[in-house]
Amino acid sequence: MEANLILKEIANNFHSNKDKYAAHEKIRKLFEELCQDMSFIHSVIKDCISNPKFFKNSNNLYFYLLVEGDIIIAINLFPPITDKAKDITHDNIHHHGWRLLTTGVISGKGYETINFVKESHQNIEKNIVKLKIEEDFRHTIGVTKFLDSDQAHVVFHPESTTATLALWSANKNLMNQKIKRTLKNYPKLGKFTSNIVHIIGLNKLLGLNAKNNVQFVPKNGRIIVNPNPAKEVDGPINEITTCMFKFFQQIKLNDSYFFTKLKNIAPIETHILCDKLISNEPIPDIGIKGDIRRRFSKKEILEAVKN
Repeated sequence: MEANLILKEIANNFHSNKDKYAAHEKIRKLFEELCQDMSFIHSVIKDCISNPKFFKNSNNLYFYLLVEGDIIIAINLFPPITDKAKDITHDNIHHHGWRLLTTGVISGKGYETINFVKESHQNIEKNIVKLKIEEDFRHTIGVTKFLDSDQAHVVFHPESTTATLALWSANKNLMNQKIKRTLKNYPKLGKFTSNIVHIIGLNKLLGLNAKNNVQFVPKNGRIIVNPNPAKEVDGPINEITTCMFKFFQQIKLNDSYFFTKLKNIAPIETHILCDKLISNEPIPDIGIKGDIRRRFSKKEILEAVKN
């Protein structure tokens, strides 16, 4: 209960603060503490995976802890790539539109990432995107990072699983957020309404995030707008679930009573993973195969940005 109250308090602080940049700065120290507070991390994960539907739909590398209007708090996993190739993109170069992001590392050795200059992705000539690099760095434990709205970035697969705590918000108060909070219990209606708004071209006026020109890839030595967006899933359920349980073992989330009880509601495919956690049998950190449509090398990207 205490962990959920912390999440709600964070969300309420953002809802009541018109200056979203100041709200992110204000939360930074608390966020750094929460990333290393395993009592908090264990509690929010247990709440999340206690949903009987969770592992039946776990084809993405994240745990949504709170979604309330424009506020999203989640744990993201960044596993290695199965073939052990070096410096391979975890996802395409992308930006989050009007979203601001604060993120910190919970576990693992971190990951390599490139942040590009804010809005430099908007400099497009004949489909060639003139991105400019702001920083090329390694995101590790103890350092909370902030990512601005309309700031393209790309993350590379680490050698071993890394997990982060992430908080997204809008960069300002948006007209549609009260409506979204009202519709949160009716996801199908919310998605239908969103699609209609995009179709009739009122998405910018009503504060919906962009759907086009948000992904970029290297091709023929240049950065271009992605013509073939990757699937919205990170991998098959059995692959993603193994990554999740590897993370649980990494943070010593191995409560025998909890995981024995979880087996009563979780798919049978997860039972062996529950047993490995309980018995402390090592779960191999094999990672994911990844989607070929978002597989590019760091060298490939750096060379394309120069052109």
